[in-house]
Amino acid sequence: MPKYHVEKNQLIDAPVDSVHALTRDFNQWPTWSPWLCMEPEATVSVHGTPGEVDHGYSWTGTLVGEGKMQTTAHENGVHKMDLTFIKPFKSTAKVTLDIKQVGADQTSVTWHMWSALPFFLFFMTRSIKNMIGMDYERGLKMLKECAETGSVNSITEVKGVVEINDIHYAGQSASCQMDNIADSMDTTMRQVVGAVNDKGLQISDIPAGAIYDHMDFNNRECRYTAIIPLQSRATTDNSLSTGTIASGKALKVVHKGSYTHLGNGWATAMSYQRYHKLKPLRSQPPFELYLNNPEHTDAKDLITEIYIPLRG
Repeated sequence: MPKYHVEKNQLIDAPVDSVHALTRDFNQWPTWSPWLCMEPEATVSVHGTPGEVDHGYSWTGTLVGEGKMQTTAHENGVHKMDLTFIKPFKSTAKVTLDIKQVGADQTSVTWHMWSALPFFLFFMTRSIKNMIGMDYERGLKMLKECAETGSVNSITEVKGVVEINDIHYAGQSASCQMDNIADSMDTTMRQVVGAVNDKGLQISDIPAGAIYDHMDFNNRECRYTAIIPLQSRATTDNSLSTGTIASGKALKVVHKGSYTHLGNGWATAMSYQRYHKLKPLRSQPPFELYLNNPEHTDAKDLITEIYIPLRG
């Protein structure tokens, strides 16, 4: 069977004991798990004594499927676990969290998974590794915030399929590595705002946003268009592009909290779309709208609407 290994690391500015308290006790995992955050209403059952062998938990949900995790050993700061997926497909994996103190109040966490796919799914090995890797990155970001601040500012709510109206916009496209999207988006959005103001275009009351024209998860590359919605269709010179997001049906998910955790909203939206077999509209890429200004809003209060346009 095609084997694969996923490894992701995160530095956390907190004592190693604080991190162990969040990782060795499965009662704490719903706070920072990259999967359980997608479906808070999923059924979670914890058994055994935290920090001891055979301590574990099981879960059942619509988006997260069904499975269980169990501690097999704690050795020199390494938390070893057996992971069993039951739904949507059966598989097993070995998982470890390697947690080491690297400074007076700094901890290194490395999350590993070793598993394999059925032979007939060999072609999915790379995409599976990338998906799990991105999940691990989301989880480690939440673990970091929880260990450093005591909470995680990320709440995701599925609004379901809604009707959207035409959104006319002026925008500017850019490409970047996914790891650099925050800085890239900030730069591009400032350029768009400046250009729109310079040209005296009539801005609508719809908030600014971004259209994700292309996402290459294998190479971790992104092409997007930062947009400012306008009151009506417009034409302009080459310094700005203009277009319209056409009216129709779309899956809507709302994320409240830091942009650092926006991936939780997108992961939820894509999982919901797949589970409910909703067909995306290929002619209109997914997009997001920012309901408040990050320069004047606390990160925990930022609200982002995520939309995946659907076939009629």
